[in-house]
Amino acid sequence: MKITYTSPNRSHHYPYAKAMHKAGHLHAFVSGFSRLSPRAALPEIGDKLKRHDFYQTLYLASMKFNTPPSVVNLFNRLSNKKLDESSYAWARESDVFIFYRTQGLQSTIRLHQEGAPTLCVMEEVNSHVEYANDILYEEYKQLGFKNGYSRESDYDLRLKTYDEADSILCPSEFVRRSFLEKGFSPERLLKVNFGFPPIEVGSQHKDPKPDDTFRVLYVGQLHYRKGLRYAIEAFKRLKHPRKEFVIVGPKTTITGLEKTQIPDSVVFTGPLKGEDLKNQYRSASVFVLPSLEEGLALVQGEALAFGIPLLITTNTGGGDIIEDGVEGFIVPPADVNALAEGLQQMADDRDRLSNMSANALLAAKTLGSWDVATEKLVGQLKQNFKVLI
Repeated sequence: MKITYTSPNRSHHYPYAKAMHKAGHLHAFVSGFSRLSPRAALPEIGDKLKRHDFYQTLYLASMKFNTPPSVVNLFNRLSNKKLDESSYAWARESDVFIFYRTQGLQSTIRLHQEGAPTLCVMEEVNSHVEYANDILYEEYKQLGFKNGYSRESDYDLRLKTYDEADSILCPSEFVRRSFLEKGFSPERLLKVNFGFPPIEVGSQHKDPKPDDTFRVLYVGQLHYRKGLRYAIEAFKRLKHPRKEFVIVGPKTTITGLEKTQIPDSVVFTGPLKGEDLKNQYRSASVFVLPSLEEGLALVQGEALAFGIPLLITTNTGGGDIIEDGVEGFIVPPADVNALAEGLQQMADDRDRLSNMSANALLAAKTLGSWDVATEKLVGQLKQNFKVLI
């Protein structure tokens, strides 16, 4: 099976492309990731890397230097167009063309018009754009903002791409379910969990915590889609003599915490990496991810590898990697009561928390790599669409 894969950045796309190449399926990897980055090299796939990064580099630079939004959006559109145009020739020679969101739309239209046998698969890393927009717009209103909300810039193009693509590649059951609720047939949907980076499971976890503090940890952006305000309100209700909520990650324009009273026991560290981040994992009792909308957050796998029970929502994709009540709790989004109940149960029943910690370590060992993800992807393509080897 020959696969052309197109993406704008490094993210999960690099390891996916490497795994496709390792399995002998990668025909071309069309990437917009800037060659100026120290992480740009991808020697493992040799000349299969087709880099078209000029406009993507300008796009990233324009965001960094606070260029007017109209210019930022222009570079983004030009980058998407260039990646799309550059993919066509490779896609036409392939059995399968997988592209991130809208970056293969015109190539897909052209391939369909020509009657080419190439299967065109759109990779969507979040829920259906209408589904996500409904959630985020409602939260925006709940926060008290009356004006200024705008849909994602590629909203209409994503809807058009959904219609044009032969299939949608979803990273979790939550994402898949969002498409089903929007009327998509199950036959058009592929569900393959992201691969998880290799982590030495369990060797870095310390339990019990030396200072006997019940420490809740969050790692990720401070953005209103993450639902942090609900977790903080739940944390306020937690009855424990020594409690702390550590929030790791960068702030965005609208955090969702603008009107939230922050107690002294909530600590904002800003972004952390390396040993500083590992130390936060090592000292955590519970990992919370209260997202309102998420595809499949890889940070959940990191927490499991440190033996940390999860308290997550149904909209994180985490239901694909843990079972409610075994490695943690899975609760509805935007539900302060459910989050508070989960925290209190974990804090009150240390034996159960310890069992969940042990189960978290076991779950971490079962998380699939990108090689496993590629194997599952190829298997589903063969089964669902009869794509030839």
